[in-house]
Amino acid sequence: MNKPRILFSIPTRHHVEIALDELEGIKELGYPVEQFYYAAKDGVHSKAGRLWVILMNAFALVKIANQFSPDIIYFNSRLEKLAGMRDFITIAICKIGYRRKVKFVIKSHGSDIDVLSDKNGVWGKWIMPYLKKNISGWLFLSTEEKRKVIETDYLPADSLFITKNIVRTEQFKADDGFKAQLNIPADHQLLLFVGRIIEEKGVYEVIKGFAQIVEEHPALTLIMVGDGSSYDGVKQLAQMLKISDRVIFTGFIPEQEVVKFYANCDILVFPTFFPEGFPMALFNSVAAGMAVVTTPTRAATDYLTDPENCLWVEPQNFYSVSNALNQLLNSHQLQDVMKKNNLIKGYEFSKVQVCVELANILKSIGNK
Repeated sequence: MNKPRILFSIPTRHHVEIALDELEGIKELGYPVEQFYYAAKDGVHSKAGRLWVILMNAFALVKIANQFSPDIIYFNSRLEKLAGMRDFITIAICKIGYRRKVKFVIKSHGSDIDVLSDKNGVWGKWIMPYLKKNISGWLFLSTEEKRKVIETDYLPADSLFITKNIVRTEQFKADDGFKAQLNIPADHQLLLFVGRIIEEKGVYEVIKGFAQIVEEHPALTLIMVGDGSSYDGVKQLAQMLKISDRVIFTGFIPEQEVVKFYANCDILVFPTFFPEGFPMALFNSVAAGMAVVTTPTRAATDYLTDPENCLWVEPQNFYSVSNALNQLLNSHQLQDVMKKNNLIKGYEFSKVQVCVELANILKSIGNK
């Protein structure tokens, strides 16, 4: 098989840009591609409603498959129970409705490895064995995830691959008016957090760590971009620590509008202890040429090193965060070198680079 025909799933809420960029990049390499929608719709929350959407998407997939005749059907999904149920239903319907030979591939945007050890109930006795039998390739976003899956001795090692997410490296443009738009003094350095405002993202450590250094660095502002269950709690903590005048909470901002924050801030503070796959906040910051303070988790450890690209901090340790920030803020040379290194590093996540690697993986799966 020279270049397999690939039918790509396109999410409707999360990772949409990544999926569209993959599709476009693979197409630019000369592969025949088509797309189908594969996610719940906004406003659908009931179990019955979600099931109906899954069924409608599966039947639509069958129709497109019969028109396009793919060699590979590529799902943007996750290794966890709810997504696994959706994958199970969709693949089962597709195998009934599309009778030609086809291989199924799942790209896992995050994973709960523990589900592989659950051998009970519908999941353990029916769903996971079915997926194991019918999926030809599992793509993970970090070597840690691949290693842990191999350690379970459940999925065959030759069906496991590592891929990346695409970062739009050309989108980051400095704006001289950025600070004025947010009423930030022109001489301030800018710390940035981007992500869901939940405890597991290290948001309390961000606020506490910033409070430790704020008096020592009077020309410094922290920007918190995002929303989530800990939003009110983090704002209250900032008030209690009397740093509210130095912290900007933006709330939720659409993905395209967050780009200007990466392009115009100095240091990303991202002490997550969430089971990240390939956190886009982190790798957007790298590609934008920011200095980085983060925890050594999953894909971060695959591509970043301390101190060339980041300073590692301990999870759930705000003293570690404040110490790393002090180290960067007290050394313009360290910041400058890190920023230059990260601009170069960012090209590893460009559309061209990632899609060449992805095409080689899909071609190898298609040729098995």
